[in-house]
Amino acid sequence: MITPQNILRHELIGLFVSVEYSPNTFEEGLSGVIVDETRNTLRIHTGNGIKCLEKQRKLLRVTLPDSVQVIIDGNALSVSPTRRVSMRVSPYRKV
Repeated sequence: MITPQNILRHELIGLFVSVEYSPNTFEEGLSGVIVDETRNTLRIHTGNGIKCLEKQRKLLRVTLPDSVQVIIDGNALSVSPTRRVSMRVSPYRKV
């Protein structure tokens, strides 16, 4: 089960995400379902198609399956999804 404490140790594909902060103001408010993840990017299915979003320098609000929302620093996600499992600390804030 995905919880705010272990979100970095789980697959993000299929979760709803919205951009809370980005240096690029056009990306703020972008939201949709994560359909793919690479080391540096997320692919998000929005109402206007699939958008590619860089992970670094972003604050992302992720909605877990039990409707709990968590804000994640995108820098913490900027590693390979398989390597991210071995991280010890989860930089999250429950909203």
